[in-house]
Amino acid sequence: MKIRATLIASVALALLPILPLRAQLFGENKRILRFGFAGGVVVPRTGATIRTFRTGVTGQGFLLLQLPGGLPAIRLNADYAKMDLDQATSDLGGTRTILDAVAGLKVNLLPGPIRPYVLAGVGAFNVKDVLSATASTSSGLPNTNSMLNVGIDGGAGITIKIGPIDAMVETRLQNVWTKQGGFIDTKSIQSFPVSFGILF
Repeated sequence: MKIRATLIASVALALLPILPLRAQLFGENKRILRFGFAGGVVVPRTGATIRTFRTGVTGQGFLLLQLPGGLPAIRLNADYAKMDLDQATSDLGGTRTILDAVAGLKVNLLPGPIRPYVLAGVGAFNVKDVLSATASTSSGLPNTNSMLNVGIDGGAGITIKIGPIDAMVETRLQNVWTKQGGFIDTKSIQSFPVSFGILF
């Protein structure tokens, strides 16, 4: 019994220095203001149109302000996305870029080093469609249509604490309300950004 007790005590003493390190590496981050970057793919969904876009690329930067008392965090996002026209469904070439600024809330569903979360927000979206010069106008100049519209942004993700940073993966739905017009004839533009990033 004495040998077993001595062994247990020795193991416990050996683990003591590791416990603060484990808390530092994997415990929940308590900073009030944080910032992050992410990138990935954006999957377009333009509705019932004769022209569609291919999956493109997206990038984002954001600030996260943690409110006191267990309230949700405020998240301020700036996103950029670019997609090309799918020439398998259209004889025209072109691109769509979306630049947006979104203010919303982020809610962690569970505490701890691995935290699933949901988020929702509203913002301004600048949607710019450009047809290639070869197929757009008789003058040979690109046909450009740019719109600034209101939209919503919501989704879910998960963060994993790794030392002083968090790794994250998330997917969102962005829905932009537009006026009828442009060479993509739709009143609502939807896209699904899927991003991987880090949070400092």
